Amino acid sequence: MNATGTEAASTEFAYGAGHVDPVAALNPGLVYELDKTDHIAFLCGLNYTSKTLKLISGEAVTCSGKTLQRNLNYPSMSAKLSGSKSSFTVTFKRTVTNLGTTNSTYKSKIVLNHGSKLNVKVSPSVLSMKSVKEKQSFTVTVSGSNLDPELPSSANLIWSDGTHNVRSPIVVYSDSY
Repeated sequence: MNATGTEAASTEFAYGAGHVDPVAALNPGLVYELDKTDHIAFLCGLNYTSKTLKLISGEAVTCSGKTLQRNLNYPSMSAKLSGSKSSFTVTFKRTVTNLGTTNSTYKSKIVLNHGSKLNVKVSPSVLSMKSVKEKQSFTVTVSGSNLDPELPSSANLIWSDGTHNVRSPIVVYSDSY
């Protein structure tokens, strides 16, 4: 994709995570599940007050510890970096649930987008699911240096078992963007 008239490649901000395929949605392979607890932890990470959290959740909530907003168990991953850093390393933690078949193996693949100079590592790089509804966690570590302050750097993580391709966009940008 090209941004019209700029000759620059479009980023995830231009086209999102993809289109909805209702047939494929019936058999997604892996899913990133979220529940109320995940959302509350995310809001705690945003420093919401106990009063505001009670209004949102309908119950008394006490935040425990500092939850990093970037670790919300959501398919997309993004991090805003201070413009003063020339090199960086950012870590994302995610958990997926197998809705595919038993004894399925998902291999990770990283696809860098046009002009991206990111170094992306996934650990573990292979998920072996023994049963349906099995959950497994992984970590994505993104590093690089000298980000273009005018354009976010991006990549895609794709988990594939040969039938399902589960894509997660990764975006890192400086706070001057």
